[in-house]
Amino acid sequence: MGTYPIILAHGICRFDILLAHTVPLHDNGRSDCRHYWRLIRSTLTREGFSAHHGNVPWARGVHDRATALREDVERVLREAGAPKVHIIGHSMGGLDARHMLYEHRGDAIHDKVASLTTIGTPHLGTSFADVALEPARPLLVILALLRIDDLDGFRDLTTTSCRAFDQLAADFERGCGVRFRTIAGAQEQARVFTPLRDSWAVIQAYEGDNDGLVSVTSATWRPEYLQHPVLDADHLNQLGWWHVTDLGLDLVPPFSPPSGERREALEHRMQTFYVDLARELAAAFPSP
Repeated sequence: MGTYPIILAHGICRFDILLAHTVPLHDNGRSDCRHYWRLIRSTLTREGFSAHHGNVPWARGVHDRATALREDVERVLREAGAPKVHIIGHSMGGLDARHMLYEHRGDAIHDKVASLTTIGTPHLGTSFADVALEPARPLLVILALLRIDDLDGFRDLTTTSCRAFDQLAADFERGCGVRFRTIAGAQEQARVFTPLRDSWAVIQAYEGDNDGLVSVTSATWRPEYLQHPVLDADHLNQLGWWHVTDLGLDLVPPFSPPSGERREALEHRMQTFYVDLARELAAAFPSP
């Protein structure tokens, strides 16, 4: 369709890497049904858009991730022969893009990015990262079991770190020529993916309504960039993934598996959301 290529920038610890033997990092046109962005790229491609997956380090700091994202941008520009790209960033992917624009401003990378749309991105940080990184917290134990000793990526999600960067980059971002827009999601605790219910409670206590990992306030960022109602979606739903809690059930057996019809309806809702988003980009940025 007549607009610039779209890069889908993933968040920290993209879970499909844990299935790397069945989910290639670059799917090269193969099925993306198990990808972090579940069926989003293929749906956009089917609708005529040029859509591409980003691939940045799993849990590294935002500076390394921003550099890797720039490489993705340059790669897509070469492959597509386009002057600019759109970036849709989920969670930390939105922060990676902002850091890329600011930290590589000397090379004018912002002139190659038409727009940045962030979905569930903790622009002001997440209080869950603040709490989870305290000594003896469960997150540190889990990371140790996974043999992850580089915590820079998680530290970059704290409220202190994100707010400091936000102040640093504010003037540049308002004048760099990239069109920003933000989208937040929220659900009540009973409907949030079961593993995210504890983090939901922490964030609710400190920041209010949230999607299980990021508050509406943090994801909204600057009011002038908010152009979409708050999504009825938790952090996982925003990627096109569904789970049994979406059906009013729990992950604890026994439960009845969702019907194929119900599952397809859940998937279709988010796929339609991304197609509408891409059409909005095409209307605002028709390709030359």
